Amino acid sequence: MSSSHDQTTPVRERPSVRFHGQRKWGIDDLPDLRRVAMGVLRAEGATGPVDIIFQDPQAQRALNLQWRGLDRTTDVLSFPYEEPGLFGELYIDPVLAAEQATRYRHSLHREMRRLIVHGCLHLCGYDHGTTPERRRMRALENQYDPPESK
Repeated sequence: MSSSHDQTTPVRERPSVRFHGQRKWGIDDLPDLRRVAMGVLRAEGATGPVDIIFQDPQAQRALNLQWRGLDRTTDVLSFPYEEPGLFGELYIDPVLAAEQATRYRHSLHREMRRLIVHGCLHLCGYDHGTTPERRRMRALENQYDPPESK
């Protein structure tokens, strides 16, 4: 006779966010960046940790070439794994992020928030390859990081 205590139920791992390289690039207010990432990850049903890595443009360019075949840097790269112990990784180029912040006339912190939301949505399965996908992703970006927070 078996009881419900004998059965093992898989435990759903909760999302979490770990940062790497932030000191080198002077990225501050990590609690706010973590909060915005967690808002997306929880709402979209992510399981497990997400690593957010800040790296130089050369390393970002090399990853972009290796995985996307594009020989240029990019602001954020997303690698979904959905494996035990690691839901995914985001790689952010802080130099390009700073340039974009100037172009968009907002702070570097605001740009980091934007890139983290965008990257987390990619980890959760969203893309922007078609016009309807772009519209959906933009709506979600504004939902998780509303314009009034900018």
